Amino acid sequence: MSGYCWFQRPLRAAADIDTAAKGTEYLNFETRARVRMDVGTVATRSREAMDLLLNVQGAGSFAEASPLQQKWRDLETGSRHAVVNPSIASEAYGRALLGVKEQVTPLI
Repeated sequence: MSGYCWFQRPLRAAADIDTAAKGTEYLNFETRARVRMDVGTVATRSREAMDLLLNVQGAGSFAEASPLQQKWRDLETGSRHAVVNPSIASEAYGRALLGVKEQVTPLI
């Protein structure tokens, strides 16, 4: 991963997207796959952090009146989107790094 810590990945992904948006070139497959992998990693770490908060807060975290419950629900839902999903992103990035063009998993 060229020395990037997980918390630096969103900045790298944003820089790649910003650079492409300023130009006329579309991001190549490997860069797009890496951006997805970066976003998937951030989604995973965010869910882990939320899990820690919920454990500290206790069962009251899941009450409908709790703001944490809404944030938890939004994070759980958003992090399962196909573009963000870490499982899908890791396969796509692995394929890009290995130069595999065909699909490995039928659903991706």
